Amino acid sequence: MKHHYIPQFYLRPWEGDDNQLQEFKRGYLNQVTTKRVFTKQTGYAPDLYTLPGATEETKQNVEKAFMALLDNEAVKARDMMLNDQIPADPKTRESWTRFVLSMVFRNPEEMEKFKASFRNEIRKPDPKIRAEYDRLKDPDDPETFEEWLMQNRPERMERSAILTMTNLVQRNNVNYLLRTMHWRVIDVSEVSRRLMTSDRPIMMSNGMVQYGGHFALPISPTKLFLACTAVQFANEFCAMATSKIVRDVNKIVIGQGRKFVYAKDTAQQTDVRQHMGRLPYPSFVRPEPNG
Repeated sequence: MKHHYIPQFYLRPWEGDDNQLQEFKRGYLNQVTTKRVFTKQTGYAPDLYTLPGATEETKQNVEKAFMALLDNEAVKARDMMLNDQIPADPKTRESWTRFVLSMVFRNPEEMEKFKASFRNEIRKPDPKIRAEYDRLKDPDDPETFEEWLMQNRPERMERSAILTMTNLVQRNNVNYLLRTMHWRVIDVSEVSRRLMTSDRPIMMSNGMVQYGGHFALPISPTKLFLACTAVQFANEFCAMATSKIVRDVNKIVIGQGRKFVYAKDTAQQTDVRQHMGRLPYPSFVRPEPNG
């Protein structure tokens, strides 16, 4: 099953009169090719959120019941902001917050990092469980409970990791912080250059509670969503030259893009080919210590 980690509704503002958008795709030997595509043809991975070991009826629940609902609920907030309305009611803000955070988690590379981190946490020995395992294990069993778990319950481990990810999208400190930040929509239509997006479109500062703490996300070729911790910083950001905002945003979304970058047309294909994949992208998964 195709799981769109770049939701189709999110990409539609970049469509042209042909109902397609410009896809830049990095492939073999990091070569970047470009073509016109429909939203259903891009930004997906097969069975990305499929629950291993689940029943046929439930294995697609994360895609069908969680991701689809999350995206459908975010449409209202996105459409309001495209019309320069900042969502005020808690439910709409919560829907948009969950969507923004999901865009950090839901791509294939981040999912693999999260699963690996989850497995490493599970492997950490628990003295009580280890003592009980030592008491009950047979001579042919693995030396430790963690080894037994990895050998006998790998599907349960992966399933638990995917479900834990969905819980983190809904309930974590960043979720609350983003909901309560100062939200703005920046209209950049006065300049000829248009905003682009990619498979890593979320821009965020390292310190969210600092003066310059912010999230940003292009929501169309002419509109940028911005959430800031400090009102004054939001005012300073919005006061920058529009051309600089567009240039800086495009530089980041292109640089963070790993497999896909999107635009209305091919006007900036040279920039994409030169800079795609050269910047680190936001992640909520802590890097594993060396050694």
